[in-house]
Amino acid sequence: MHGDDTQVGRFGSRQGLHAAIACHPVYPDSPLAWPGLAWPVGAARYLHPMTLLPVRPIATTKPLTPETASSPAVASVVPSGPGPVSWALDGTLFAVDFSAAGDEPVAPCAVFRLGDRPRDAWGAALAPDAGCVVVATQHEAMCLDADGAVRWRIPFTPPAHSSIGLANCAFSLDGSQVWIFRPDAMLGRGDGGDRWLVVDAADGRVIAEYALPTVGQGAHQVAHPDGIHMLLDVGEGQDGVFLFHGRLDGDAISVHSYPWDDRCLIDVSPDGREFMTVGHGEDDAVFHAFPDGTELCRFAVERFLTPAAADEDGSTDDNDEVEEPHIAWSGGYLDAATAVITVAGETEDDEWNIPYVVDLASGAIRGRLAAEPRLRGDGSWTTVDDHGGLTLWKLG
Repeated sequence: MHGDDTQVGRFGSRQGLHAAIACHPVYPDSPLAWPGLAWPVGAARYLHPMTLLPVRPIATTKPLTPETASSPAVASVVPSGPGPVSWALDGTLFAVDFSAAGDEPVAPCAVFRLGDRPRDAWGAALAPDAGCVVVATQHEAMCLDADGAVRWRIPFTPPAHSSIGLANCAFSLDGSQVWIFRPDAMLGRGDGGDRWLVVDAADGRVIAEYALPTVGQGAHQVAHPDGIHMLLDVGEGQDGVFLFHGRLDGDAISVHSYPWDDRCLIDVSPDGREFMTVGHGEDDAVFHAFPDGTELCRFAVERFLTPAAADEDGSTDDNDEVEEPHIAWSGGYLDAATAVITVAGETEDDEWNIPYVVDLASGAIRGRLAAEPRLRGDGSWTTVDDHGGLTLWKLG
């Protein structure tokens, strides 16, 4: 190991910040600066302030509101590469294609009504071409067109009792399959375990099903860039989290289980060579080789703290009303060589989160962003403002 959170096999000598600054960077005092630029008072007690990295806006949307949803969606052809951005607000999912963005705000290319239950949006997945959305709930999975028509529906066995247990779905990279996590165990269905299904996206036919050894309260899936594998983590609350990758093999799912019960899946690198996890205890972020899970590098939360913030045992405060700084279950890959790790915390008067940009080749912390990003993997990310409008950003 090199230091307390690096491995020689991944990190070479440290490199300074060397990204070129574009002609129109956004600095803290710029009128183009995005929300959340103030350094949180609570964070200042613990964290290195670091450099606020210059960013530039690439495109914006009109506010995503019920009024936007009532206007006709703008037809578009989604190119290869990062697909349309999906954003769910108040039971409505908006699809935005930034590929042809110009000087005017971009209108949604599709709008999907998910009903009167905003919670259902957590189990919704937008097709790569933005042509439909699949929603998975405790009771069913269904595919909806933008006009509200139901393409197909898969009813689930009714729950035996009321319980937490959130279904999850994700499209394969080419949009031909939908992978569904069904939380059967918490809902008293079946033989005591959960289920992982692969469904034909065109007609809802169940192609394969796998019995998971989990009692999940929820799940998170990420499609691998190879177009073959799907990664899944299943959270069991205080009992931990379990991580798998699977691939369709004929009419069966071939599943590999990782040997951990304390790593939460965050993201897969755009080149597919690695994936990112955060500890269930929120004490570190680890980058692993795919598919075997070998640890390539680790960033402990102490890496982001000021020397005075942590004592020898890692404690930062004896006040029970203070939540110590921790690595949040968010962030991911900005691009194949760069990631975002978010440090969060809470005091009696303040909640805060600081996204840090880290260089994976050197292990250097390049600086921080002003607000939590929704990463796209191609060097860009989106944020939403107080009026419901999205902005697409890049560094520099």
